[in-house]
Amino acid sequence: MAVVPFDDLSEDGAQAYFARGFVDDLVADLSRFTDLDVLAVRSTGSSGGDVDYVLTGSLRRAGHTLRVTVQLVAASDRRVIWAGRYDRDDARLFDVQDDITAQVVGAVSSGISTNLLAAARRKPVTDLPVYETWLRGMDLLRQGTVAADCKARDLFEQGLTIDPHFSRAHLGLSLTYFNEWSCQLWQAWDENETRAFEHAQKANELDDDDHYTHLVLGRVLLFRREFERAEAHLDRSLALNANDADAVVQLAMFFAYLGRAPDARRTYERASWLNPRPPTWYHAYGGVVALASGRFDDALRELRRAPIDTMVDLAANRAVARCETGDAAEGRADIEIFLQQFATKITPERTPERGEALRWLAHVNPYRDPSDLARLIDGVKRAGLDGQVRPPPIDAAPQLCAFHKLGSLWQLSYEGNDAHLSHAKGLSDIARLLAQPGQEIHCTELIGLDASSAGTPEAIDREARTAYQQRLAELQAIIDEAEEMNDLGRAGGAREELQTLQEHLASALGLGGRARKPGAPEERARSAVTQRVRGSIRKIEAALPPLGRHLQSAVRTGSFCSYVPEKTPDWRL
Repeated sequence: MAVVPFDDLSEDGAQAYFARGFVDDLVADLSRFTDLDVLAVRSTGSSGGDVDYVLTGSLRRAGHTLRVTVQLVAASDRRVIWAGRYDRDDARLFDVQDDITAQVVGAVSSGISTNLLAAARRKPVTDLPVYETWLRGMDLLRQGTVAADCKARDLFEQGLTIDPHFSRAHLGLSLTYFNEWSCQLWQAWDENETRAFEHAQKANELDDDDHYTHLVLGRVLLFRREFERAEAHLDRSLALNANDADAVVQLAMFFAYLGRAPDARRTYERASWLNPRPPTWYHAYGGVVALASGRFDDALRELRRAPIDTMVDLAANRAVARCETGDAAEGRADIEIFLQQFATKITPERTPERGEALRWLAHVNPYRDPSDLARLIDGVKRAGLDGQVRPPPIDAAPQLCAFHKLGSLWQLSYEGNDAHLSHAKGLSDIARLLAQPGQEIHCTELIGLDASSAGTPEAIDREARTAYQQRLAELQAIIDEAEEMNDLGRAGGAREELQTLQEHLASALGLGGRARKPGAPEERARSAVTQRVRGSIRKIEAALPPLGRHLQSAVRTGSFCSYVPEKTPDWRL
C-alpha cells in the first residue's frame, strides 16, 4: 500500500507541516500490521510503483476545527474500498492527530482484509495465493462448527505447502485445534491441546513481531492455566499493535480472565472506539468484561445484543447477569437455552453426563482468581443449572445405521434418516474405516499404492493443467452468475462439476498447484486420500447432516487414517 501526501486545504495554507506529520504517523502505525507492506511516497502524483492500494486524503483546519478526510483506493481500477471523514476540535491538536490516526489505521486494515476476502471467495481453492489461504481459513473458522474447522485446516495446510515459513498458517492450525480442544471436541483434550500449543509456538518462532502470533499463543497458554506466560504474550500483542480492533476486543476478555478488570474495561472501550460500528460478536466479549468487574447491568445489556451462537456459554453468562439484577425467572430461561446449546454443539453424539455442563463451563472460562470462577459457577447454579441429565424417551427405539453400496449408489442411514449418494472412492474409504473402528490404516493401503515403490512421472502435464485451471475459472464464474440470478439448478450442476475437477486435481497436483514429482508415493497417497475422504464427508453432510457431523468429528485423515467415535454405532456395512 502506498500512502501519498495529504492535501492541505487549510484557510491560511500554513498547515503543510501538520499534514506531513499526520501522514508520517499513518505510515508508522500502518506498518504495525505485518500483513501490509507500506510505502510512503513523496508526491501526490505518484502511487509508489507497483502497489495494490493507495491511501489518499486531505486535511482542513479552520479556526479551532480540524477535518480530515481519507480514501482507500484499489490501484488497479481506482475503486474506493473505504472512505472516512473525521471532524474534531483541535484544542489538543496532537491528541486529536493520534486519535484520528488510530481510527484510520484500524479501518484501513479492516477494509483491505474485507476486500481481499471477497476476491478470494471467488477463486478456486487451487488458485489461492498463500495469504488468501489465511483469509479463507479464518472466514471458515468464524462459522464455529467442526465441519468448517476441517475445511479451514485443509486451507492452512495448503498455505504451508506453498510457503513452509508462513506463520499465519500455523496460527490458523492452532485455532482449529483450539476450537476442538476448548469446546467442540473437548473430550479429545490432550491431543488437541498439544497441537494447538505446538502450532501457536511455531508461529511465534517464525514471526515474533506479529501481534497476532502473541495473541493466539497467549490465549492457548491462558487456557492451559499458564497465567504468567500468557500474560506476557498478551501484553506484548497489545504493545505491538493497539489499533487492530478485532484483536484488541479479544485481549479485553483475556485480561478479564487474568483478573485485570480495569485493564479489560479500558481495552474493550478502545476496541469499541476503534471500530464504532462493530460486528455483533464484540458484545459477547464486552459482556464477559462487564461481568468480571461486577457491572451486571452493563453485562446484561452487552450480552443481549450478541447473537446467541457467538459463544456456547453466552446464555450461561447472561443467566448470571440476570440473577444479579433480580430477574431470576429470565435467568432460568437462559439456563435452558444454554443446555440446548451445550447438547447441540458440545455433545451432539450423546446425552450429556450429569454435571458435565458445569465442568465444561469451568474449563472454558480460565479465570486466574478462583473467586472469579466461583462467581460464575455460583451464578449459574442460582439460575437453575443443577447438573441434571435429561434422558431420552424410554420408548425410543434404536436407530439403524447403514453405510453400504447398492450397485452404483451408496445407501446411508443415520438417526432415522436415509440418503443415497452416487459412488465415489472417498465413500469406499469411509466404509473401510467404519469397519475397523479405532484402528489406523495407512493412506497407501487405502489408495492401493505400494509405499516402497518408486515414483512415477508427473501426474498431469502443463498443457492439461492449464486447461483444467481455465475450466475451473469458467465454472466459478457460472456459479457466481447463477447464484446472482437465483438459478439454483444451474449453480448446483456447475458446483458439482467444479468439486469433481478439484478432487481429481488434488490427486494429481500438490496442494500449491504444482505437479507431483517422482519419489513421493506416500505424499501422493496422503493428499489424495485426505481430499477424497473430506470431499465425500462434505457430500454426506449436505445430504444427511447428522451423519456428516458425526464423521467430521470421528474420522481422522493423514498418513494414517482412522475412525475413532466416542461411541461406535451399530453399523450395517
